[in-house]
Amino acid sequence: MTLPKTARRPQSHTSAMRLAVGPLLAIALPGLAAAETARYELTVNIGWSEATHPHEWPADDPHMSQLTGLTHNSRYVLFADGRTASGGLKSIAENGRSGIITAELDDLNRKKKRTGDAFTAEGLATVPGTMRTTFTVSDEMPLVSFATMIAPSPDWITGLSSVDLMKDGAFVQELRLPLWAWDAGTDSGTTYTAENAETQPAQTTRLAASPHFLTAKGLVPVGEAILTLIAD
Repeated sequence: MTLPKTARRPQSHTSAMRLAVGPLLAIALPGLAAAETARYELTVNIGWSEATHPHEWPADDPHMSQLTGLTHNSRYVLFADGRTASGGLKSIAENGRSGIITAELDDLNRKKKRTGDAFTAEGLATVPGTMRTTFTVSDEMPLVSFATMIAPSPDWITGLSSVDLMKDGAFVQELRLPLWAWDAGTDSGTTYTAENAETQPAQTTRLAASPHFLTAKGLVPVGEAILTLIAD
């Protein structure tokens, strides 16, 4: 099926779709004519449960921390395979706390203008469940990233990193993306409820490929993120 062409901007402003991992598992609907800013709703459907991830399932208080996210340009990366976690990401991954990363983002915004809108969503006291929030993206800050702690865990998170909300010079109407588990590389624990064991030196962030998330059929996502353009 051929999708309709979207309105184009000059080539110097065209952005390619960049995803944290793997193929896009669902739709990228055609965009609307480019504008300077656009408003999006983020819906995070967490499916992580004993039914989907039975290995050593943490029966005592499985939950998700507050979701912390931002829009940004290509000069900022929240997390990526092979990249060392910042102090802020470490705090989210190990404790579900966002104070340090908020300070990091404020500092970056003041000094280097790499980030745009910051946003949060309330965590999940129980799983499965859904988190929702909204944010504003611009043609200068067209990428979106977020992270939330898989809890309890040593340093495991899920989220998206550097997802481009512009395609062919226009804001996309909707994206549906799988959410994988990531190991932040800052704690050496190997089970959900392992004692704290700080990794020295810190390893790089990578997909969590332990039996908690990897089966004979491959990695099992912990949920899905839906990014929907909000009409004016």
